[in-house]
Amino acid sequence: MAEILIATERNEKGKTARKKGFIPGIIYGKDREGQSINFERGKLIAFLKEKGEKSKMNFQLNGENKQGIIKEVGRDAVTSSVIHIDIQEVSALEKVRWTIPIFFEGREQLKKKELYIQVYLTEVEVEGKASDIPNNITLNVGNLELGEEVKVKDLNIGSNIRIFNELENTIAIISSSQNTNKNIEEEDPSEVE
Repeated sequence: MAEILIATERNEKGKTARKKGFIPGIIYGKDREGQSINFERGKLIAFLKEKGEKSKMNFQLNGENKQGIIKEVGRDAVTSSVIHIDIQEVSALEKVRWTIPIFFEGREQLKKKELYIQVYLTEVEVEGKASDIPNNITLNVGNLELGEEVKVKDLNIGSNIRIFNELENTIAIISSSQNTNKNIEEEDPSEVE
């Protein structure tokens, strides 16, 4: 079962909430006005580390279980610590448009073959029922060979999910690690006018 975070109504300013050990946020949705909330700092940080900053989340507000998607995580400009969170409340059957991250696994297998991955796209914008959209897309690139590329059209995330990115956009290309170590001929300074 997915972890349920507890949200509490917030009546104070965000700065005051942060001093008390909370991360302030706002929840909004199709049939509701924005509502100021707080999450316990430690639990929300742990959730974000495990699930990512663009994931679905289950939470409880006033004893009622709800589902939402994280739309934005605000960070301090100097320390990069989380200072605010925006959540869009959704029902499992509600159609939503959302950006989900792409993760790559199998880099170690590429390294053994003296290959590496050049990443051009790290997320895609999709639309579908909230319950059908994954938190992320994981691509296994370990079995790919030199010159092979992965395009948006190669993603397998279900026929009931629409992808808004151009299908021919390149996500990643497999390259030789030798290409990055080419010897660059230095000019003879005596030849420079």
